[in-house]
Amino acid sequence: MDTSKFQFAHHKLDAWQVASELADRGKVVADRVPRGYRNIADQLLRSVTGAEALIAEGANRFSPKQKRQRYEEARSEAGEVASHLERLYRYELLGEEETAELLTLANRVCAMLTGLIRRCSR
Repeated sequence: MDTSKFQFAHHKLDAWQVASELADRGKVVADRVPRGYRNIADQLLRSVTGAEALIAEGANRFSPKQKRQRYEEARSEAGEVASHLERLYRYELLGEEETAELLTLANRVCAMLTGLIRRCSR
């Protein structure tokens, strides 16, 4: 579906764009996790989609206080993503290169959210 005709506030945020990429790649990883580790895959999927959704929710709020709260929650979710990725790596379910790429994306999301949180605090 062509979403270019829709103009939501979150589409303008680099943080949401990177979080969307992280969510898409996180789903690919979660789908590959073997049966005995599905709980980790489920938690990974919830946290990557949660970060993306919370950024969108915050961007579409009017109150700076409400925006900040959602961005803080999204930042926490992105940190949780990192923890799940690190666990998958430790369990040898995710390769070093892919882990590093995904952690870089999660770190970028956190950094951009820190900037958005600070902007809402002024």
